[in-house]
Amino acid sequence: MLSILVCVKQVPDTARSVFDTRTGSIDRSAAGNIVNPDDLHALETALSIKDVCGAQVTALSMGPPQAREALREAAACGADRCVLLSDPRFAGSDSLATSRALARAIRKLGPFDLVITGREAIDGGTGHVGCQLSEILGIPLITRIHRFHIEENHATIERIYGHEYQKIRAALPLLFAVGRDDNRVRFARLADIAQSAGALIEELSMDDIGGGRLEYGGAGSPTVVIDTHLFTHTRSREPIAGSAAEKADALVQRLRKHDILRY
Repeated sequence: MLSILVCVKQVPDTARSVFDTRTGSIDRSAAGNIVNPDDLHALETALSIKDVCGAQVTALSMGPPQAREALREAAACGADRCVLLSDPRFAGSDSLATSRALARAIRKLGPFDLVITGREAIDGGTGHVGCQLSEILGIPLITRIHRFHIEENHATIERIYGHEYQKIRAALPLLFAVGRDDNRVRFARLADIAQSAGALIEELSMDDIGGGRLEYGGAGSPTVVIDTHLFTHTRSREPIAGSAAEKADALVQRLRKHDILRY
């Protein structure tokens, strides 16, 4: 049976967040928390493998005690084991310090045939963790996955980059970084949500995974935030008058003008 670990991060709902102007970071106390959207797709990837060929799925989250809620959501969807990596000494970790802590936890909990992360987190958007975990763990990273098949100790992966198609066969273990366009997330059943309230959540601290204070938190984070901006997107409406044929022709002309249609 395959052994899969999925990294699941609890993030502030950035649509309702405000920034701390002193530090340039999100004021997490002023926003509700959700599971990072890409991580839900990472979990779906693991569960789809479990459905087809059987697997033991472990969900790992690094964060404060309230991150247990993200793990309960993972349990409700079908994760078999939930582990929270939490320690005040991790506070302020950037993506590198986070990846260092996650990698050590993964080594302690493993070995795993697959490690799956989201492509990026909405509270930072760096997309670093999958790449850094791959480097620290010493296993290949696969992204932009269109379709894949796992057989014995190998995986065959099809990737699409624009007009480029790739087909790769790689030996396990592998690390997948999954985005929101890679699959469709399942909904947990009410009965599973109720049952997940009592799910066992194991806990690990810095003492359990090893390392010192200078490797985690602010001391172990080389990233410096210089400035932060919150971007909002608005949509405008442009009515098109005339008959159905005239409207269709005007719409085509507008699409060509913006280089959306090229014929």
